[in-house]
Amino acid sequence: MIRIRFLLRAGAAIAAAAAVAGCARERTAYETEDFTRSNTYSRSYPASQAAACDAARRALLSQGYNLDKAAQDGVTGHKNFQDEDGRHAQVIFNITCAPDTGSDGRSTVFVNALQDQYSIKKTSNSASVGVSVLGAVSLPFGAGDDSMVKTSSETITRKSFYDGFFGLLQQYLPASQAATPAASGPSPPASTPPPPPTSSTPPPSNSPTSTPSPSTSSPPPPASPSATPNPEAGPAPESPAP
Repeated sequence: MIRIRFLLRAGAAIAAAAAVAGCARERTAYETEDFTRSNTYSRSYPASQAAACDAARRALLSQGYNLDKAAQDGVTGHKNFQDEDGRHAQVIFNITCAPDTGSDGRSTVFVNALQDQYSIKKTSNSASVGVSVLGAVSLPFGAGDDSMVKTSSETITRKSFYDGFFGLLQQYLPASQAATPAASGPSPPASTPPPPPTSSTPPPSNSPTSTPSPSTSSPPPPASPSATPNPEAGPAPESPAP
């Protein structure tokens, strides 16, 4: 009887412990994602799409980031870090610029930064030397290879981190707008075709005009030979007196 009670109590304790462990289970990362409206990863600026992305490009370059892509609709860059313990990290910026619909030249900049952690993996290769009596013997000297192995990858969610980036983007925005006047300014009016060239000849009248008939008069008679002096001929002979 005592043994049965002991088994029942042990079973109840095990069940209670399992229940507590189930309640204390840590939630995974995606379970904390609630998709609430937040301005942590986006800002709206009174600038065109091209000017906003150009300001983002300048902001990354000013902080020592290497650009992987720089276009009018998006910028991508990365920067490498190493702490005192020798751990390596890389921050990757992904920036997308989109024009706001129905706004007067405004655009929204969407940013997310990814942090990758790396560790150094060392691989040593021992050398083998062949001896006729002992055979192949492995000696401790040889070559070593070091490689970087990614250990973790996580999106940076700290709001102050993005606030600093957006504030720097705002500082470079006037220079970017001046560098892209065609994209940031209002669209020029549509060009009208030039008027046709005017002619000095007056346009023909609608009233009928008379066409001159060819002249029926005979051509003038040829001039008499005596009427036209010939400079090569000598003086005319004088007639004898009667």
